[in-house]
Amino acid sequence: MEPTDGLLGRAESDPSEIRGVYDSWAPAYDEDLAAWGYEAPAVSALYLRELAPRDATVLDVGCGTGLVGRALRRAGFDDLVGIDFSVDSLAIAERRGAYRALRRVDLSALPTTLPSAEYGALTCIGVLSYLPDVEAVCRELCRVVAPGAPLVLTQRADLFALRDTENAFARLAEDGTWSQIEVTDERAYLPGNPEFAGVGVRYCVFRRSSAG
Repeated sequence: MEPTDGLLGRAESDPSEIRGVYDSWAPAYDEDLAAWGYEAPAVSALYLRELAPRDATVLDVGCGTGLVGRALRRAGFDDLVGIDFSVDSLAIAERRGAYRALRRVDLSALPTTLPSAEYGALTCIGVLSYLPDVEAVCRELCRVVAPGAPLVLTQRADLFALRDTENAFARLAEDGTWSQIEVTDERAYLPGNPEFAGVGVRYCVFRRSSAG
């Protein structure tokens, strides 16, 4: 059995099971995603390039083996910090050298020990699929970024309504935690993976409020 077998249905799995999947998958992760036409790292980096200064310290949440980090480097960002819960993925990311610092953090256990208001920008790509409490996670992401910092997130389109994502986002806007810049319609996700046929992704872009 391959680590990616049944990947689509693992969104409801226990975090320890998901961690095991990504630890096992880490050596083949980049090659598999390239074969499946995964564009989210490059797209998210382009969003951030329009919103954050190049000297911003960027927190890459769920950095995995470093695909987003390398895309951020190509977009001109040099000060990158990555967090993930997969030790094997972090080891590969460290060897590839895109990040100034890497740290194991499990977002299924909140709050994290990350410092408050520390980062000037944030990406969270391909992570919300595995975290059912979208509002709690987004509040934690807002806690760790500085006022005015942009956040670029993705959510699988098939989980958007199931996880009440729109209302979770709206509650953070209503109480002044962040402001919405853009939430896209459904875009291509993994077009080369037959299991994900018809499953898209939505890019969700916000700015941390100066107060709130």
